[in-house]
Amino acid sequence: MVHGQGGFKFQNWARTYGSSPELFFQPTSVEEIKEILDLARQRSKRVKVVGGGHSPSDIACTDDFMVQMGKMNKILKVDEEKKQVMVEAGILLSDLNVELSKYGLALPNLGAVSEVAAAGVIGTGTHNTGIKHGILPTQVVALTLLTASGEILECSESINVEIFQAARLHLGCLGVVLTITFQCVPEFYLLETTFPSTLQEVLDNLDSHLRRSEYFRFLWFPHSENVSVIYQDHTNKVRPRPLQP
Repeated sequence: MVHGQGGFKFQNWARTYGSSPELFFQPTSVEEIKEILDLARQRSKRVKVVGGGHSPSDIACTDDFMVQMGKMNKILKVDEEKKQVMVEAGILLSDLNVELSKYGLALPNLGAVSEVAAAGVIGTGTHNTGIKHGILPTQVVALTLLTASGEILECSESINVEIFQAARLHLGCLGVVLTITFQCVPEFYLLETTFPSTLQEVLDNLDSHLRRSEYFRFLWFPHSENVSVIYQDHTNKVRPRPLQP
């Protein structure tokens, strides 16, 4: 029987939002999640699922049941031929990146923070840089979804297509994401170039900046005109790996 923790206080990473769920759960299996959903139905409670808690909004906050997927964090399958990886929803991208490197693979684009869970990073529409790259949910080729009724749906571009398209950016609305299959690319390295500019210059020449760098971004310092422009582009210069102990 799965047990929930009372008295838990949730705060997002930025400490801008928080809540005190009636019960807090960290399931280790699909069976335990089904038990949580059964209990929620019996008590007429809503269930919110949270990953790394990095969303700047209050989307994960609840006074009812909160489910944190951090203990369901395994890599389930690596298809080296297709360059795809299937993972449990709670795996952090920081851990996934390390494992993918062992296979010479990488995700084609990442957000600014790596301590985020796989299901959360797609569910909140996380993006990064580069006009040629989609948001992180576009890297998903398949997923499995546990609905409130306890049904498990396999979703992809050929199975449950409409649900798949919605679930890739689910906002926690459709059920509990159990597994995700990401499309990867061969491992690559980026060379970063940073230089100062002004907000007006960047906005006036935005198209030029976007063409000049594959992973272009800029950081504006509020209440000033100061901007830090960041170019990141593929390079053949490989930084030596640290020696393993």
